[in-house]
Amino acid sequence: MNKPSWLLVVLSLWGLEAAIQPLSGQHHEEHSMEMEGMSHHVRSPSTVMGLHSLSPGKVMINYRFGMMKMGEAHHHLGRDHVTAESVLRDYQVAPVRMRMRMQMVGAMIGLPGNLATTFMLPITSRSMDHTTAAGGKFTTESNGIGDLSIGLTTSRHLAQNANAAFGITLGVPTGTTNAKDMTPASSPNKMILPYPMQLGSGSLEIKPEASASLQLGGFDLGGKMNATLRTGNNEIGYRIGNEFSSSLWIALEPVTSTQTSLALDYNSWGNISGSDPRLQQSLKMVPTADPKLRSGRELLLTPEVIVSKNTSRLGSHGFVLSGTIPLWHSLEGPQLGLAWSLNLGWRLSTN
Repeated sequence: MNKPSWLLVVLSLWGLEAAIQPLSGQHHEEHSMEMEGMSHHVRSPSTVMGLHSLSPGKVMINYRFGMMKMGEAHHHLGRDHVTAESVLRDYQVAPVRMRMRMQMVGAMIGLPGNLATTFMLPITSRSMDHTTAAGGKFTTESNGIGDLSIGLTTSRHLAQNANAAFGITLGVPTGTTNAKDMTPASSPNKMILPYPMQLGSGSLEIKPEASASLQLGGFDLGGKMNATLRTGNNEIGYRIGNEFSSSLWIALEPVTSTQTSLALDYNSWGNISGSDPRLQQSLKMVPTADPKLRSGRELLLTPEVIVSKNTSRLGSHGFVLSGTIPLWHSLEGPQLGLAWSLNLGWRLSTN
């Protein structure tokens, strides 16, 4: 890892410990259960879980279904859009678009000491459409479970209108790095698919994060920083690049039990270290097989609506609808960038 990676890990761990120490001996039942069994009401995007501290023994169950499309008008080399025809001047095969459908099952469990543990497991289906220099078209597919995430978070009520949270998550390599499918070049046999079509990283991951929010009248303003740091090469012999993300958001509650938010997200990710030797013969055939063409940066805009209802004996329900569109990309490529994503979610918080 480089120095910034280590610094972010150390700062997150320090923040987690600093938050735990003064809170571990406090009595946490003094806060009323205002929203979904949480100890105080913080308006934030549904992906910012750490700011909502669950009382010990309380459970939140999450289910999310997401769809994503990449490519076509968002096929980039740096900041510039490129066409499949221009890619075919250097390669025999050009990716045109990629679609992904993902189901995410998760849970958050409140622990003593103002802590909570989280679990998330994705189930993913991916497809990538290609065109060839000879004018042919074909699609490759992969599907299965992704990498399991197990985390620990703590939240801190800094003042009457200010909150902060720190967390550390461990990514367990349960997703495959051996996804195969048939292509015109391999028919009738299946061959290993390029890096974007693999469902897991194959490496143990450390994911530190920190977030904060400030309530100003009827609005909540907040920010979040997080990273995904891969600890070493996988069994194939490569390591997916580290990822860094930051987000700013504004949230409000226009009517009772309905929250809206708007987030501005900046993401960056590095190239792959090492390579999959099984893709060596594909390096000059398709750009997705080149580990040196995987890094990039993007700026995204994500509006979201959350509707909460206390209609069950088990607890309160929350329904989430969010969408994401890109504002700009800068991709080392040619590489497919995000065109749009749509997410539907449901969550249940026990009484």
